[in-house]
Amino acid sequence: MTDQTRVNPVETGDDAAGTLQRMLASAAQLFWAKSYAATTTREIASVVGLQKGSLYHHIEGKEELLYRLCVDALQRIQEAAEECVRQGAGATDRLRRLIHCHVTCMLADRDKHATMLVELRSLTGERRSEVIRLRDRYEALVGKVIAEGQQEGVFRADIESRYLTLALLNLLNWTIFWFDPERALSPEALSQILSTLYIEGVSSLAARPAGRR
Repeated sequence: MTDQTRVNPVETGDDAAGTLQRMLASAAQLFWAKSYAATTTREIASVVGLQKGSLYHHIEGKEELLYRLCVDALQRIQEAAEECVRQGAGATDRLRRLIHCHVTCMLADRDKHATMLVELRSLTGERRSEVIRLRDRYEALVGKVIAEGQQEGVFRADIESRYLTLALLNLLNWTIFWFDPERALSPEALSQILSTLYIEGVSSLAARPAGRR
């Protein structure tokens, strides 16, 4: 069985916007299964159910697909995370909600997020700069929540918020590569594990229960 036949086919017949969304989903599956470099536009067109020439009625080429799916992944998680943070009461609650949102959103759109993390380097010029800008914007949101916790005295201040932010994103993002949806652990349960590990580790000594200081 080839890599192409392992990718789930998608039906055709919707409007241009629907076709583009199927193209992005199929491209993400193929880029993640085979790598961006090894995937051809002919394969993507075949999975979507288009002739190769018809593909170019919707996009300029393969790099535009990579760019669009990276932008889509980052915009979706940004919007969801901002809403979760707004609902939080206090820095610890905001961070816990943010972690839950990050994990569940990331795993719900796993192919796109995994592709974005690994293949962003394949983008060039303004496209790469724009995706990096969106990534940095999301990092800034996470960093703001952590910095607020330091200001409130609930998160440890002996480590710069920048490094606490990078440590958290590393912890969250790389779970996408080992998480197995076929096992008993759900995204929600995983987010609970990760938030407990991180928040207990980042909590200031004064904010910890007496037995854990």
